Amino acid sequence: MKYLQHNAKLEKCYSAVIMDVLDSLGMRVQCMEPGIRPLVPSMRAWGEAATLYFETVTEVPQHPFKLEMETIDDLEEGQILAEQCNTLEMSAGWGGLLTTAAMYRKAAGVVTDGGVRDYNEITGLGFPAFSRGIRSCDSLGRMDARERGTPVVCGGIRVCPGDLIFADVDGVVVVPHQIAVEVIDKAWEKVVKEDVTRRELRAGASLVETYAKYGVL
Repeated sequence: MKYLQHNAKLEKCYSAVIMDVLDSLGMRVQCMEPGIRPLVPSMRAWGEAATLYFETVTEVPQHPFKLEMETIDDLEEGQILAEQCNTLEMSAGWGGLLTTAAMYRKAAGVVTDGGVRDYNEITGLGFPAFSRGIRSCDSLGRMDARERGTPVVCGGIRVCPGDLIFADVDGVVVVPHQIAVEVIDKAWEKVVKEDVTRRELRAGASLVETYAKYGVL
């Protein structure tokens, strides 16, 4: 899927450098709210966004989990599922069995502004999961998926299908698909410059001088 051919560059990137490039392009509000956190700090994920929108329900739907299951069944290699949970009460819209299904399809991760559960199972599988929190209560009868494949607002940031999501312990950044390749290339260039700067600083170079030379900090 989209962006897989850029994995070698994205592997060396991190959310901060992606956000720096977006800042330089005048897109200064592309990082999700700081409450969206990885289950463990070492989790990293990047890939093409697939989207799912949830709303509050007060009873169990006639066909529970229907749209959610269909969305996960249709995930493709390298995609990240971005979930907007438009609810007052946080419940777990992601868990261990969904993780297993997503991994079989080689999905890259999940980002939800709702909750997750089955922490031990998800972390044991090593599947990158970013959420607002962990909670035992299921989404069944509390929220239900209403739309898939449409723009959502996850963690306060608009996410469209096909956008690039880059997530790590520093945050979750959304790159509009129209500029994603440009951002990847510029982020890679900045990473290279930072690596050179870091080596020179370790050798005792002046911070002022290295900044004047490479323009990164």
